Amino acid sequence: MKILIPTDFSPLSIIAIEYAVGLSKDIELHLVLLHVIDTSTPTMARISSKKLEEAIKMSSEQDMNELIKTIKKENSHNPKISTKIISGASIEKEVEAFALKNNIDFICIGTKGASGLKKVIIGSNAASIIQHSSIPVLTIPEYARYRGVGNIVYSSDLENLDEEFEIMIPFAKLMNAWIHILHINEDNTHVDEDFQKQEKRLRTLFSYKKIKVKALKAASVVQGINQYIADVDADMVIMFTHRTNLFEKLFRKSVTQNTAFQTKTPLLTFQKSSDFFN
Repeated sequence: MKILIPTDFSPLSIIAIEYAVGLSKDIELHLVLLHVIDTSTPTMARISSKKLEEAIKMSSEQDMNELIKTIKKENSHNPKISTKIISGASIEKEVEAFALKNNIDFICIGTKGASGLKKVIIGSNAASIIQHSSIPVLTIPEYARYRGVGNIVYSSDLENLDEEFEIMIPFAKLMNAWIHILHINEDNTHVDEDFQKQEKRLRTLFSYKKIKVKALKAASVVQGINQYIADVDADMVIMFTHRTNLFEKLFRKSVTQNTAFQTKTPLLTFQKSSDFFN
């Protein structure tokens, strides 16, 4: 499996790299570190010269070499890593194009701030990558550290349950993780779904026993997810971004309530058309 990790050599991008390296101890991974030289910066826009581009690229190569040395020094299991440095005026477009061209399975990026995902919501390279990527994106909050993936919270409105489950379950099986399907009931209305039968049906359909279905009453989706993350000590949250109205609703509430997913919980987002692991 190939993971693409965009890096600008900042401490935040190192967090994403360290998480991916940790993940590579449990499953076989090929880590691809990508640095995009941003040609849209004022300096690059004012002085477009071959010498300048070469100097910037040389500096980036030195930074990348130092980064690789540090990773190998700090990790005895010798993860498989390759690197690439490219130039472009749109980081998210360059990341997407590179990922598609090089058969990347998912992209791993860092998010910053005490409220983790909030930084993604209000605008950043991470936000642009998530919004434009047709490939699954794993976002790692700055305080997250890899500790294994034993419990996954999958937030769902249950409308596309089987379709989405089929996309995400290969990852859960690889990690031998529990999948907690969480349905947030914001308006406190009675849920008619027989969740025990749903749980049994999914276990049979996907030949996987580590599945739980939970309905939770909460004032907001984010509040409910945060509560359940704490309840089960979740290692990861999974969501699908194809339901634009739901995604925007979730993001808007996160901003107005100054809250987001717990600061140590990575978020894996899928697009509806994802062919993850296929």
